[in-house]
Parts: sequence; C-alpha cells; structure tokens
Amino acid sequence: MNLYFHSSSSLSARVSTCARGLVSAVAGASLVVLGACSQTPVAVDLHSLQASGKVSFVCRADDGSPAGHKLDECPDYEHATRRLLGLVTQTATNEVAIVDLYAGAVVDVDPTTPGYSFLRVGASPGAIVTTPGGAASFVGVSGFQKNGIFALPTTCLSPPKASEVSRDLTTWAACSLSSAPGEITVLVDPPAAKGGAIRGACDGTPQAKPDLTDRECPADLTAEGGPVGRRKLLVSLPDEHKLVLLDAQSLLDRPAGEFTSCTVEASYGLNAQLPTSPIQPVLPPDLQIDKTAAGADACVVTQYPPLTATAPTPDGFALSGTTLYVGDSTLPVVHVLDVSDPCAVQEQDPLLPYSYEAPGRVVTTTRVAVSPLTPSGKQFVYAIDRNDFPSNSVMVFDVSPGSTNRVPLLFPGEARQPYLPPDRLRFGPNVKDVAFVQRDFPAPDLTTGVGQYGLACDPYPDSTGPGIQYRPNSDFSSGARPLNLRGVFGFALLSDGHVAVIDVEDFDAPCRRPETSNTSNFVDFRGCEPDKAAPGETAPPLEFTDVNKVLTVTGESTCNVIEANRPRSASLSISNSSVGLRAPTLRSFPQFTDPDPAAVLSAEQQPHLLAVDFPNPDPNATAPVTAQVNISAQVYCTQTNGLPPCDATAQTLVVDPNKTLQNSLVLPLSEPRSYAADETPVLTFEGPLFSKPSMSGFIQVTAGDPNGTLHDPDANFCGAGVEDSASILTEAESLQVPSKRRAAWASAHADYVQITGDFPLVDDVYWNLGAQNRCNRDACATEFGTIDDPTQLSKVRDLSIVEASGDHLLVTPRCEKADGSADDTCDPATVLQDVHCCFPAGTAYTVRASNQWLLSGPSGVGSALHDLAAGADGRCVHTATCDPRKKYFHARAFEVCDSANDPAKTCKDTNPAVTCVATTGAGIPVTPGGTASQCIFEDLTARFVVYRGANASTRGMSFSWQTTGGFTPLTMSLATQSSNIDPTSMSYLPEVGYLGVIDASTLGLSLFDLNSLGVVAPSPFF
Repeated sequence: MNLYFHSSSSLSARVSTCARGLVSAVAGASLVVLGACSQTPVAVDLHSLQASGKVSFVCRADDGSPAGHKLDECPDYEHATRRLLGLVTQTATNEVAIVDLYAGAVVDVDPTTPGYSFLRVGASPGAIVTTPGGAASFVGVSGFQKNGIFALPTTCLSPPKASEVSRDLTTWAACSLSSAPGEITVLVDPPAAKGGAIRGACDGTPQAKPDLTDRECPADLTAEGGPVGRRKLLVSLPDEHKLVLLDAQSLLDRPAGEFTSCTVEASYGLNAQLPTSPIQPVLPPDLQIDKTAAGADACVVTQYPPLTATAPTPDGFALSGTTLYVGDSTLPVVHVLDVSDPCAVQEQDPLLPYSYEAPGRVVTTTRVAVSPLTPSGKQFVYAIDRNDFPSNSVMVFDVSPGSTNRVPLLFPGEARQPYLPPDRLRFGPNVKDVAFVQRDFPAPDLTTGVGQYGLACDPYPDSTGPGIQYRPNSDFSSGARPLNLRGVFGFALLSDGHVAVIDVEDFDAPCRRPETSNTSNFVDFRGCEPDKAAPGETAPPLEFTDVNKVLTVTGESTCNVIEANRPRSASLSISNSSVGLRAPTLRSFPQFTDPDPAAVLSAEQQPHLLAVDFPNPDPNATAPVTAQVNISAQVYCTQTNGLPPCDATAQTLVVDPNKTLQNSLVLPLSEPRSYAADETPVLTFEGPLFSKPSMSGFIQVTAGDPNGTLHDPDANFCGAGVEDSASILTEAESLQVPSKRRAAWASAHADYVQITGDFPLVDDVYWNLGAQNRCNRDACATEFGTIDDPTQLSKVRDLSIVEASGDHLLVTPRCEKADGSADDTCDPATVLQDVHCCFPAGTAYTVRASNQWLLSGPSGVGSALHDLAAGADGRCVHTATCDPRKKYFHARAFEVCDSANDPAKTCKDTNPAVTCVATTGAGIPVTPGGTASQCIFEDLTARFVVYRGANASTRGMSFSWQTTGGFTPLTMSLATQSSNIDPTSMSYLPEVGYLGVIDASTLGLSLFDLNSLGVVAPSPFF
C-alpha cells in the first residue's frame, strides 16, 4: 500500500469570466465553466486538506454493517471488508477530513458539490480521539460560545447512502463546555471485579444497552472490542486549570444536532506539590564536581526555580495503562495522575522539569509522550521544554518501575559530548511533537519455530540460539544496522519538517560494536564496558568472529554508537574501502607549514606532531593502550602484532620523532558524537585568537607606568579564550611546572596583543601638532616596523597580557628580541609611551598565544575550545572545575623539547618559555605516565604530542589535517516533498508500520514507512 496525502488537491477549477455559463462537475478531474464566450478560463485551485491539525486512526467495516473495529483488525487486505481511516482535523474550515488509507484516497462526503467535502463540526477542531474498539471518535472544538465536544460515530464516516441525508452539523451528537477544551483521552472504567457489573455512571448506575432505535448514526460502545469497561472522556480545560470527566456513550446518546451543556461526571483541579527545597539531580560520575579542585567552593549551587502562585494549566497528555502524564504550560511540573478509577482520579507526586544549564529558569512543558515498558524493564516520559533557548528541547524522565528520580535524566559521557545538553535533547529547530515506536520482527526459534518478542541480537561466536539470526550480514543489507529499527525508539518532530530518531532500547545494540572485546575490568578507549563471558564459557572471546573468521558484529569503531535516549546514528561507524569513511577518520597525515617562504628547514630542525598511546584504564597495568587511527581506509597502529586492538592488516604508526618524518595523531574513539561530519583543524604556534584583527583597540598609558590598558568596547576577551598571567598560572600545576619558576613561566606563556595597524598617514595633521621629535612617522617605522608583510611584524608590537577582562586588557611590552630571547635593554614604560605616540587614535590588533600551539578552526584562527569566562569581578577565569563537561575543552598544546637535540642549549628547566623537557632514550617518545607526559594534548577529537625541532618554533608555523566520518543523526524529512511546510503533530500506526505526520501547510497527512524511513510514495488521490 503506497500512500501520501497532499493538502492541496490536483483537482482544479477553471472559472470563466463570462457572466453566464454552464457548470459541469467532473469527478476527480476539473470544474469547468463553459459559456458562449471565448475568454481565457481562470484556474482556481480547490483544496482537500487545509490547515490540518491532528489525526486519529479508525478501523471501519466496509460491509453492510459499517461499525468500528480495533485497530489491530485493520487493514483487511485479503477480504477487503475493513478499511483503515485517518480522521484529520481541518482547523481553518471547521471540519474533519477522512482519509481512506486502504484505497489511498481522501473521502469526499458530498460528491454532488465541487471540490472535497468533509465532516463539518461546530467550531475549530483541536484534539481528536477514538475509542479502543473504533466505534466512535470525539473531537474537541473551540470558538466564541462554541466550546464543546462533537461525537462522530464510525457508522457515518462515509458519504451518505441514497436513503440518507447529507452529513452536516445536525448529524452529530454534541455538547458544550464552559471553556475551550484542550487535550482529550479515552479512559476505561473497569468492573470492580473480573466478570462483575460495569457501572454506566460514576454514581453507580449500572451500564445498560443503549437504545439505537432510529439513530441515523448508531454507536454502541458497550459492544465494541477492546478492554472491558465503560468508556469515559477525560478533557482538559486549560483556561479553568482543571480536567473534567464525561461519559462517552451518554454523549453519543444525545439528540443529534443539539449543543446543550455537557454532563460533567467529575471535575479535577490539578494541585501538584512543588518542592520546597533545592532539587538534587542525580549526577553521573563524570558530572560530579571535584570538591578538592581549586575554586570548586565557588561553584554555583543548583537551585530549583522560585515558587510562584501561578495556577497549574494542563497541556499535553500521555497515557500509559492507568497512569496519565499531563504537561503544564505555567508551572514547572508534569502532573502524574492515577486514572485506574476514572471517577476518582488521584494526583501523584509530579515529575519536575528542570534545567541543568539554567537552574533558576521556570521550565514549563507542552507535548508529552510515554514509552512502552521495554524488555529490560525501562520506561521513559519525554516532555517538550516550552521555552528553552535557543530552541525548545526534550527532557527525558525515567518512570521505570521502582524509579524514584523525578527530575530529568542526566546523561553520562557529557565530557565527550558537551555540545548536547546533559539533561535534554536539543536539535536546532523547535520540537513540535514527540512519540514512541515499538517494533520487532521476531525470528523463529531454530528448534521450536516460535518467535520471541524483544529478543536481543546475540554476538557470541559459539551461540546457537535464535538471537544469532539478528546479526548483520557481510554487506549490511540485513540484520543489525542503522536503518533496522528493531526495538523501542523515540521520535521528535521538528519545525523544519525533519523527524529525528532517538535510541531508547535497540534490540540489536549488542551486535553494534567493535570487533574486539574488552577483556579488562574497565571501560576501554572505545567506550566499551567490560565484556562478560557467554553462557557456559569462562571468559569473553578475544574477537567477535566465528570459526570462519566472519564477523558476528558490525565491527564499528565504538560501543557508544548507540546510547539510550540519544540521537540515533544515520550510518555505521566504520571506515573501510567497502563501506566508506563513516567512522572518525583522518583523510591524510597532518601537514606542516612554515609561514616564511624563504626558510629552509631540515627535518631535524622542524617541529613534529606525533600520535601517542592511550593511557591504560587499569591502574595496575604498566603498558599503555596501543594508539590506533584510520588514515583514509587504512588502519595504523603503533604495533602490528596481530593482536587486539590491532590486526594483521594494520600499518605501523611510528611515534618516535627521531625515527620518522611523518606527522601523525590519533582520534579518541569513545564518543562519535564529538565529531562533526567534516573538519579541518589547524594547530598554529602562537596562533591568533581572533578570526580577523579588531579595528577598535585604544591603548591608554600613564607616564612611567610599565603597564598600559587596551580598551575595546566591542571585544569579548573572555569569550575569545584570552589567557592572562593569572589564568594560565592555574594550569602550571597540572603541567608539573616547578613552583619556584611558575611565575616566570606564566609571564612567558600569557597571551599577548599584537598591534597590526598602521600609523597615521604621512600628511595627517597629527604629525604637525607638536609631537615629540622622536615621535615622528619615520621614528615610528624604525621602532615598530611597517605592515608591508603581516607575517613578519616587528616583535616590538607585542604587548604581554597581565590581566584580561571582558572589554579591556592590562598589557606590558614583551621585550623580546627577534630570535625570541629577552631584550635586557627594553624599558616597558618607554615602549608604552612610544606605542601611545605612534598609535594615537586607536589601532587594529589581534591576540596571540605565547610560546604554545593553538588549535583552531578551519581558517587557522580562533580558539576551538576553552573554558574561560568572566568571573564575578569581570576577570577571565577558568570554569572547568565547576563544569565537568569542559574537561576536554583544550585548545593549547605545550611542546616537548629534547635536551639531546638542542644546538642552541635552550631546552632546559630554567628557561621560562619551556614547559616539558625530555631526553632521547630516556623520555622520547613520550608515553602516558612517562617523562613529559603532562604535555600530551587531548581534546574531544585529537590526541598528540608536539616535539620541538632542533630550531625553536616560530610564530605562524602550523600543522593542519582533515577529519571525516563524524556523527550524523538519523532523520526522516518532509522537505523532500515540499519546501512549504508547517508540521504540527504525529502519531504512530503500528498496524501498518507507519508514522503519520500532520502538516498544517501544504502536505496534510504524510506517512513515513519505518522500514525505509521514507515518505510513502505519492498516491494519485489527494
């Protein structure tokens, strides 16, 4: 069955401009006006679905008794006696459209009228629901003095027969409400005991068979299929801050065409108890603050938003069994209602929406969804954060049996995926709706032939159970793979028309992993937990390959390609010649560049960028974990001994600077979400922090003062990651700089201002206003040099940063010679006076790192990651001690120098410009935990050591490389069908495996096939 429903019809009308004409309606074709004139007809589009809002699906008999059925009894392809219908609300025309999914057509309920006619209701329709047995549907309507509920019996969800009158407002039973209805859900009031009597009303009146005599549209909910019990409608009235209970059958029994007040059986005023003390979120280990770290006492304490007197306002509904979750648009709660007795709804302790990033913000919610209970016993509620910035987001609550956590889940591994909020899902575009899908294709047991739902893929090579049937095949066309949605998954409908897929519990996850097992007792560098032995075995296998060396798993780069309640990957995390580059991969080895085209450096004189092994997570182990990286489709390792984690096909990765001319690095593999699809990082010695020079720097000096102030009202120095002497001094301990030389080291490594601007023009009146004789343009050019070659600016233009604040810097001259050595003849106060004299009216400038390498973006400028921010006094300070998510926010690499390869004899601990000293044969190559290992650089996407060459590194030297194979989330998209879209809601139809998405603009009802994740092929009917 291939379906797709446009809201704009292919049916069109050609209306003549003649005053008289003959109108002829041609069904399924065009409305044509014919007349005795020759004017060109005017084409007028007639529409089918317009301003669609929500959908409810109904199973309807297509025989002499068009009654409703349970959804799982549709569609009936074999006998064609039942049809699956979609009821789509039309908010602009006050109608409910009928889409026949079996026939692939929009139903015209009045073929005698040109265009499409639908079921008219009394006002703008909102929520729509159908009873479990499909006997009737109910739609809430709102408008001036038209708030109420309309009942649509399934027996009349079709064009009228010859003996029936047209479908109009008088066809339906309805009742009015005191205010506009919000969400509606159908509850079942069960008998007090199994097989006992069913009450017809909350006052205990026994249920009786309804009198359907002379009903044009009969509906008997007492006889429909589904759970045993009386059908009730629980309706929210947001303006009145309450819920009301109606009896569904009683509403159907009302005289058609009337609109009198609804009979409210019960009314429930929401009254969630807000906490009176600060929320204590359950922090995973990697988000717990180290209380002994410097500055940790100053960390902001998490607080719950201030209590307000605002009344609760119900919003989205999500029903799971006898528990109803209700969003709230004014209070920071998700109400939890026990609806096991619809006549006596009980409010439980609410869920508490909250923001880890902005704990003082009042978090309110719109749509909510609740997952089915997974085979592992987990259940989650997704709630849309209404006012999150920069776009609304989805919070995840754990409501599994036994869970006592009432705040949003905080996800582990945040240090490796800091771009994702730790307690919610944010996608860029706004989230319009959320839903859950549970799917499986049970493979038959090889012995009994009986399939088992929820069976996990079995990767163990010697297994023979039915779980082995879910393993991936050699070309990944079947079995475990990204497009095979077998398990429980979340879906987020985004405002740009995409639907994001979220892993909740993937039954194939055990087979989505690396080839090698983790035989240690610790999480390995691939993010894999320690592997357990298969049943009957004493130890896990070394590799997940069978006796024929065929993989039993996907062989992906990490075990974290699937993470619960995180976006699903669109591709396998593999890089090889058959699959392509889909795992984090270097396209080629890093390249070195010297900015001085005249420089000719030998290999020994050049700096080297080299990979370094990973630390062993086992504290008792002595050997590090072998470094490994993909260079294009080829694997390189620091050893090729045929043992994990390297194999016989790997090439040798040499990491000793005395034995290789090839630069290299490794990519941390534990978290694929750290990587963008493609990146071109640049590592530059004394690289600039600004993407381009600022033009608004004003330098203020005081006679005799060695320090001056650079003011720039347009700057954000802390946001740019500027390090002054104090902020960089906090890193000296971790870099193991001896305490007695830390002050000098901090001064030598603090960032500096580089003046890049020119002097006033030669004919500028400034030079004739009595300036000092030594302060003339020629003298300025002699002292500070010209800007003819921006890569060779004089070092006299460099001002070291003593203190950095948001919009100003305290600076002093660096006083260095051209070769980088100290200039003892330099007088800082005199140089500053000259700076002020030669650059009197503001100047262009940039900020550079000092005696270190800066990792930046593709243009080679700007710090990629840092943890600097303005403190309470405005000074730039490090924040990682208070925010563990910034653990890998590093952009500065300190080079290692080899004292045995040092012609200039500057590689010594007493040199303040030097950070790490090692010796060939004693500490080189650098290894984790060894000599100079404190200078190993690792951020989210790179791990390496920079070795200084025989010549000192000079400003502008750089290494660059390209990475690919980053994380791409799996999505489905309406944008393939139209650029004019406004998605509003979605609903899963498990009977056919389709996810229905409602678009209020041009697409109406679209169906996504969850086997292909594409929109079902367009139908000729619209």
